[in-house]
Amino acid sequence: MSLQGKHTKEWFERANAVLVNGVSSQFRYWGDDDTIVIDHGEGGYLVDMDGKRYLDYQLGFGPIILGHGDPAVSEAVAEAAREGASFAMTQRREVDAAEKVLTALAWPERIRFTNTGTEATMHAIRLARGVTGRDIVLKFEGQYHGVHDYVMYSTASAAYGSLGSRMRPIPVQSSSGIPDEIRTFIRTLPYNDLDAVHALFRGEGHRIAAVIVEPTLGNTFGLLPVAGFLEGLREVTGEYGAALIFDEVKTGFRIAVGGAAEHFGVTPDIGTYAKAMGNGFPVAAIATTGRFVEGWRQGGIAQAGTYSGNGVAAAAAGATVDRLKTGEPLAQVEKVGRDLMEGLEKILADRGVAGKVVGHPSMFSIYLGEGEPTDFRDTAKHDEDLYERLTMRMIEKGVMPCPDAKEPWFVCAAHTDDDVATTLQVFEESLGETVDDQ
Repeated sequence: MSLQGKHTKEWFERANAVLVNGVSSQFRYWGDDDTIVIDHGEGGYLVDMDGKRYLDYQLGFGPIILGHGDPAVSEAVAEAAREGASFAMTQRREVDAAEKVLTALAWPERIRFTNTGTEATMHAIRLARGVTGRDIVLKFEGQYHGVHDYVMYSTASAAYGSLGSRMRPIPVQSSSGIPDEIRTFIRTLPYNDLDAVHALFRGEGHRIAAVIVEPTLGNTFGLLPVAGFLEGLREVTGEYGAALIFDEVKTGFRIAVGGAAEHFGVTPDIGTYAKAMGNGFPVAAIATTGRFVEGWRQGGIAQAGTYSGNGVAAAAAGATVDRLKTGEPLAQVEKVGRDLMEGLEKILADRGVAGKVVGHPSMFSIYLGEGEPTDFRDTAKHDEDLYERLTMRMIEKGVMPCPDAKEPWFVCAAHTDDDVATTLQVFEESLGETVDDQ
């Protein structure tokens, strides 16, 4: 059964005639019969070209924290657009937004704006290399830091059997078109394995420029750090003079106003932010402190962008942070997310389906398997086929998580208690139908 109604199918055919596979990002392509074309969003809902409404738990892969079309953000953006968006110099909205972001984050001394998470992590790694004078970067298996060449290794799309041993993992290239030589500058390790980190630093610590880490595994079930893991990264990078980069493109302004640094109480040297900072508008930032501020201030380490800090992006960030700082939006996200997590897990138990709801209430996943995973390798036991069939039934019924279980469910402040009840009812019905069909 196709997810496309008559008009949505017509629009997809138009899209397919001008966009490769009908999309501008490959993650949006679900096949010629199931790729949906959206007309507009309303709070916690999407509406397709046939007028069908979907309870949205993808939320643009995480940016929507307040809800689609939030009035305060929309009004701020409209005003900025009327007054001109891009100038060849600093503008007042950029300064205002930077002040608000720094106050919210608390730990950094300075930021610079950019436009996407990919740009932010790319500049963060270059800054770390430029300041330390080293080349090697450590990342963790199953983590995604954007689509530039230096981080496209051992992402959530990697085949489990290709990763090698835990203590000597093989960096698995995630795309064609990346020069083989780049692999020599990357090291990969399992997430939450501090012993492996210490072993790597004992052998190569003097060559490591940075450790880049999503504090939670944002593309692998939203897995949380075990006790002491982030603190251990902070300690070892400090000991060896490497930069600790928190990639908070997903966690920033979502799991707390101050992101993972606030939530877990660990301060990085460099942080990257995007997604929820602008409630869906393209805005990102690199936050820095100490010698890394000086690395940019003194010059010689390139960072630039024509649209960085543009008026529309800055207005969106300023208005979003203002709303988040009231405390009300994230309190609603926490409540709705927790109720969903508890309700979903109870349904799994009542039905006798092995599984665990893992992650943070603002971004969690349903792991269908025995036990509870703590790293990417553990998730090989997940029943991917059952999950995809289950979620496709849910989408047919108007509740839309991502069919890829590794991608978390995202919650926004526009989601309500009624939405929780609807979601749990649809999940229970869909689970029963899916299990009965096996």
